[in-house]
Amino acid sequence: MQGKVWRYNQGGFGFIKCDHSKNLFFHISEVHPPRQEPDVGDLIEFTVSTDGHGRPCANDVRRISQPGNECGPVRFGDIGADEAA
Repeated sequence: MQGKVWRYNQGGFGFIKCDHSKNLFFHISEVHPPRQEPDVGDLIEFTVSTDGHGRPCANDVRRISQPGNECGPVRFGDIGADEAA
């Protein structure tokens, strides 16, 4: 599934906004690659499971793109001479 990070705090707790249901909780321990904290607005993919209390949550969270970078990285050499000025 896919969604966007709409809330994240430095304690490692966050929520994903997705179309199919209410917002889903996720923890930094489910983000891959490890130690790569998400930013609000990141487009991500994930799987859905339940926590120890039976509530839905996101697992195997992976960043697809960052806000404003949906087309991938742009290097300075990719910009035309008239755009660089």
